[in-house]
Amino acid sequence: MKMQLAEGKSEQAAALKKIIHKDIEPGVIDEEMIVNVVLSSYKNEAGRLARSEKIDLSNVTILRLEFLKILKIDHLWVMPNLRILSLAFNQIDKIENLDMLLNLIELNLSFNCIEKIENLDALTKLEILTLYGNRITVLENIDSLESLLIFSIGENQIDSYKGIERLRFIKSLRSFNMEENPVAKDTENPMRIYIAAFLPDLKYYNYAYITPQERLQGRKKYKSELRDLEETEKTEIADRKRRAKEKEDETRLSECFVEYLNGHQLFDSLFEDDPEGDALMSIETEVNELKKDYRDEAFRITQQVYKIGLEQHERRQKQIQLFMEAVKDGQITAQKKGISLIDTFLDQKKEIFRRVQNLIDNSTTQENFVISPETEIAFVQIGDAFNEKVVKLKKDLMSIEIQLYERVEEANSNFEHVIQDLTNEFIELVQAQFVLLRDAETNFNEVLAETVQRHATLLVASSPDGTSLPAALKEFLQDKDFISSLALGMRDLHLHRIDAREDRLITRSRNWVKELCDKFQRNEVKRNRAKISEITYFLQIQRDEMERLINIPQIDEDMRDEN
Repeated sequence: MKMQLAEGKSEQAAALKKIIHKDIEPGVIDEEMIVNVVLSSYKNEAGRLARSEKIDLSNVTILRLEFLKILKIDHLWVMPNLRILSLAFNQIDKIENLDMLLNLIELNLSFNCIEKIENLDALTKLEILTLYGNRITVLENIDSLESLLIFSIGENQIDSYKGIERLRFIKSLRSFNMEENPVAKDTENPMRIYIAAFLPDLKYYNYAYITPQERLQGRKKYKSELRDLEETEKTEIADRKRRAKEKEDETRLSECFVEYLNGHQLFDSLFEDDPEGDALMSIETEVNELKKDYRDEAFRITQQVYKIGLEQHERRQKQIQLFMEAVKDGQITAQKKGISLIDTFLDQKKEIFRRVQNLIDNSTTQENFVISPETEIAFVQIGDAFNEKVVKLKKDLMSIEIQLYERVEEANSNFEHVIQDLTNEFIELVQAQFVLLRDAETNFNEVLAETVQRHATLLVASSPDGTSLPAALKEFLQDKDFISSLALGMRDLHLHRIDAREDRLITRSRNWVKELCDKFQRNEVKRNRAKISEITYFLQIQRDEMERLINIPQIDEDMRDEN
């Protein structure tokens, strides 16, 4: 039965590929195609408004480019916030140009012409990957997707178990589909039993639950293979943990702006690709001790920068936490006030609607509904009173929101001053350490030049033909200023690299302040607009309910126009 369903699904897919959009020419993804598809997804009024304004593709989170005869994936970098992408039923033969979609959680590349799994490493948030109905022959390059929950690669051309064991490193994987691959059709060695044995964290294979009996059967059948695999995995598991720890440390230090300053990285980088330095360091015995002393001094200085970075980061984080808690408290207080006003209004509304219903009941007989002049006047008076309460509620709610917005804006301004002062303090402390590092470089350079000059002179005196000089210093025989020139060149290069690292730290920290404060401001504007829309929508619903009840015109036309 399952085989029949699979065959039917495959035939249906093949038929669809033949008949959908026959008039479309094969091509690549471009901005025009993306915009047209996005616009077509909007309905009614939303679609009209979208067409009247330029679409900001960076805000689009879902995109389905299906049945469009696409040959090549391209131009998706304009949509960095994309979360769901479907390129199913096209003619794509290569997975590429997806590196910028760092927020992608679902990717569907079913029914294309893809031959290899590749270029997915950057999609670290991916949870659902569908490659059904392609031409893939090897299961590979997938174990870096550590957030993957569902993976379908059915109806491809995979003919061996190779690569399945790599899925063991995806601890989050719960559902895996390989139906209709050659390797899955081997009835003597059922794929389910192999999967049950080698993927202990997997819950479903081909959309069917893996039973404890299947796991037991698999472990018995592949006992020796499992033992060998677990033994060989130990080294890789340890290596993965080490790399994960390094990445975590790098991320943490990057947030402190002191990445690669917790060891000898900066000092070692000074001597990379430095021909002048290599020439001066060619007299190894005499200069090694100088370099070691300089390395120790540079390490002491960079360790101080590293320590300052961690301490100042913690201080900034405390200020951010205090600011966010204050804003949250203000929002909660405003919300409670608003809820209290609305509850009071709803109680009043209930009483008003009861009065209206009594008037309607008193004006209704078995035959018809008759409104007397007195009743009509009463309806108008009640309607006026209700609209006055709506106007007052709107005024009060908007007043609360305005006060909250102003308080948050003031808090934003104060926070920006505080965080800017902390950042300036951090920069000043770090700059003082970089001054010491430049001084250490200058002192080292001067002593090094004197040492090399003296030693080279002694070597020349003992060997006038220069045979005892290192090859890199042979030019010293013709140009007595040669060593000084080498030392100046090395010093300039090293100082340039020290300056570049300092500039990078300062620039990133200052940009961070601006980006953080801008982000808080954008979030508040977004929240404020959403709240105003919510208030407006709620009040409109109240008016509409009154209109339907008594069918009298609104008297507050100004309020209607505002909304």
